[in-house]
Amino acid sequence: MLRTVFLSLAVMTSIPLASAGHNQIESAEALVSTAAQDISQSENTRVADAVLQHIDTRAIANFTLGRHGRTIPAADKARFVAAFEDFLRRQIETNVDQFKGIEVEVVDTAARNARDAIVTTELHGGAAVPLKVRWRVIERRGSWSVVDLEVAGIWLAIEQRAQVASILSRPGADIDDVIAQFG
Repeated sequence: MLRTVFLSLAVMTSIPLASAGHNQIESAEALVSTAAQDISQSENTRVADAVLQHIDTRAIANFTLGRHGRTIPAADKARFVAAFEDFLRRQIETNVDQFKGIEVEVVDTAARNARDAIVTTELHGGAAVPLKVRWRVIERRGSWSVVDLEVAGIWLAIEQRAQVASILSRPGADIDDVIAQFG
């Protein structure tokens, strides 16, 4: 499942935000166009860098901590964010060969507001049946970034949040236990 999610990250092409304002559409399309170009032009050893520069990994990692994030010291949060990004990098690098020959088609866009949209895409070329992937794209401080992906009905950040909560709800568990899961 994660392999499919990270494959999706690496093959972004365009995400038009039809319901948002014209400037928001251009900004989101510029993000995805740049990401797609960076990824397609990257050598296998640099694909993870190309993908991760367009994802707000800090926001996703902090979201996954959920309510537990309020009680974790800043230094431990920073270690968790680094471990989370390393986990994502390893997943992408493990599946780099699957990034070739995939095409992405935008099939629907639902703007949640002027700075938040869910875009549904279909990936072609990697499987007999097109794979549907939904992207959550958010604009913060003038920049657009991907903050979550849904494949086969499972949102990556929401699933990771549930796993982190499960670990931290165990008696005696702490952030080191969570970090070890990403190791």
